[in-house]
Amino acid sequence: MNFNRRRFLEALALAGITLPNISSAQEKNADNAEGEFSFVVPAYLQNQTETGISIFTILSKEAFAWLEILDNSGNVQKKIYQSEDGMINANTDFFRFAIEDAPPSFRYRIKAKEIQKFDPYKIVYGQEIETPIFEAKLAKNNQEQIRCLVYNDVHEEKSSYRDLIPNQDISPYDFFVMNGDSFHYVTNQQDITEKLLKPIEFFATSKPFIMNRGNHETRGSFARNFKRYFGYPDNKYYQAFKRGPIFWIMLDSGEDKPDNHEVYAGTVDYDNYRKEQANWLEKVLQSKERKAAQHTVVISHIPIFHSDDWHGTLDNRACFHPLFQKYKIDAMISGHTHQYGYYPADKDHNYPVFIGGGPKAGKRTIIDVTGSNKSLAIRMTRDDGTELGLFKK
Repeated sequence: MNFNRRRFLEALALAGITLPNISSAQEKNADNAEGEFSFVVPAYLQNQTETGISIFTILSKEAFAWLEILDNSGNVQKKIYQSEDGMINANTDFFRFAIEDAPPSFRYRIKAKEIQKFDPYKIVYGQEIETPIFEAKLAKNNQEQIRCLVYNDVHEEKSSYRDLIPNQDISPYDFFVMNGDSFHYVTNQQDITEKLLKPIEFFATSKPFIMNRGNHETRGSFARNFKRYFGYPDNKYYQAFKRGPIFWIMLDSGEDKPDNHEVYAGTVDYDNYRKEQANWLEKVLQSKERKAAQHTVVISHIPIFHSDDWHGTLDNRACFHPLFQKYKIDAMISGHTHQYGYYPADKDHNYPVFIGGGPKAGKRTIIDVTGSNKSLAIRMTRDDGTELGLFKK
């Protein structure tokens, strides 16, 4: 295991980071029940597909909510509800609205009414609230250029999301990727809202992001609820899609320890999960969609080279590397080690490997992926603007 990363994890333990006190959590819930009705997270864009986008929102109390698509004058063009099995979602604090045939640019807001009573034969509404009007900008699958910014290993250093944006300007980017370990672990919804969704609100209301799970997102009592808060086309953490001239592959590298390690107490099955992904990966690498793209970029949290000799690294390598070699990907982007590095193609791997840095100032990195029909450029920079690695094709 990388020495710097081990020291970081040991420091967490020494700092006394523990699960929240139950009585404190109950007090917070009681305070929230008596507090004002509001948007905890007003909106964030998820699950962009070839034809649409989903917009999620989280409220402070149970509610009935809907999405409004607006014209340039602020007039409502369309109302969208979350509907399934004949029922419109209500009496919950969490909503996800799917927009089919979403245009590249549109204006929207979300409205919600507090539900004060939800009896079998009587529903009583309270206050009605609304978000500001947001404008979303989406990439087209067939556009000639695409640009994406990749974060990794933020580990709850919330200021990093803004600090690492070059020139504090989000306009050049079509979407963003969280390549794992945004958290130490997850124990409740508040972890997700306070440590990620609120800090990235400055771009997530207008441009989609992908949560590509790292090993720390698999940890904690809320880890099995984690997927609910993010959109995935096939309800799988791993996915592949063509956007612009790039075929993007997001792999879920799983945990770094063996499945039988004592800390998991028999509750994980990542070896079989990685085999499942490998079977899927070979199919998508041969797909028509992939063949229609000019470039192929793989994003996965745990590096398969230039990392450590722990089980996660070696099993990821065994499952995926032969396929990368055979079907000739253009590059792999990882994190995990907290020690940045750029490794050009060599005798071990016929593709370059980028490994993003750790969460602390001076070690933080961002990886910028830009593709056109004629070229691909991947650039890794440190938080002081220093270029650490550049691949051009």
